[in-house]
Amino acid sequence: MSKLKPVNDKIVVKPTPKEEEYKTESGIILADLVEGGSLSEGTVISVGSGMYSTTGALIPVSVEEGDTILYHQNSGGQEYKLDGETVIIMSQNEVLSIVEE
Repeated sequence: MSKLKPVNDKIVVKPTPKEEEYKTESGIILADLVEGGSLSEGTVISVGSGMYSTTGALIPVSVEEGDTILYHQNSGGQEYKLDGETVIIMSQNEVLSIVEE
């Protein structure tokens, strides 16, 4: 299996598949935004080392591999096919929350 090693404050996220489709009675599939769900969930599969401040101190990334996160569907992340599966490469700043159990 291939592995991506993100740079700086970037992370690689595997989106969680949607559990249900939203269909009208006539069978038309509605986009998530129509139903009001603009957040997506995913699992962090790779993390960069962090960013350097203007003083040269390393600011570490606040998420870890294996974390489940929430992010906005229209975030600035870029989709990429990794071994046939879609992953998203994004900045840690795109993360809205870490889901804790």
